[in-house]
Amino acid sequence: MKKRIFLHFALLLIVLAAAAQAQVVVVSSASFRQNQPVAAGSIATAFGTFPGVEARKAETTPLPKELAGVRVLVSGIECPLFYVSNSQINFQVPAALQPGIYEVRVTTGSSAQIGAVSVINAAPGLFTFFNTGNPPQSAALNEDGVTVNSESTPERRGRLVTLFGTGPGRLTQVLPDGVPTPLSPLIRTVSEPVVYIAGVQAKVEFSGLTPTAVGLWQINVRIPDFDFIRGRVPVVVFMDGVDSNEVSIYVAP
Repeated sequence: MKKRIFLHFALLLIVLAAAAQAQVVVVSSASFRQNQPVAAGSIATAFGTFPGVEARKAETTPLPKELAGVRVLVSGIECPLFYVSNSQINFQVPAALQPGIYEVRVTTGSSAQIGAVSVINAAPGLFTFFNTGNPPQSAALNEDGVTVNSESTPERRGRLVTLFGTGPGRLTQVLPDGVPTPLSPLIRTVSEPVVYIAGVQAKVEFSGLTPTAVGLWQINVRIPDFDFIRGRVPVVVFMDGVDSNEVSIYVAP
């Protein structure tokens, strides 16, 4: 037992040393919040300097584990890749990882950069269309599922909006890494998120993975029917007690 504890402690020191070198910094691709953990199965971004890497995005699914000569390994597990460039790599965190701190290694054929990432059960992050504004505009759709929620196309109170994010935590079905979510059956989150719109708890109609996408989480939520909820209003999501980044949606007067 003492030997096992020593080995675990030695591994932790190695991972923390890798983090201190800061060659690679990993964040949620949705929130980009610094020094925040990510969730297994979620979409993450590695920032660093990756010489000679040409910008390229994955064109097929299942997602490739090598793209433009780039590979990403978390705790030795190869990760599916969405996009690579000489400064940014978007990848899926392995779904099999348990909470903990892990080494991240990015290899480009000519070099290797290392860092570390903290993984927790749920790490909700919400995607935005623009990083301007406070809070920034959510990547949300109105109830028709087609119209982008925006200042010129707000949704009415009492109707649904769909928020998109990543890092929801446990699911009713675990998919192989890099594989798109099937159309049927729907894969739902085990826990139900708590969503606040303009400070009012909103009713969640669905929370689960978006069909045909990889690692994308969607929340269909109803805008509370209160007169004061109008214009650009803030939205925040809690999953298993962990908060997301704050975004905004537009509500018709």
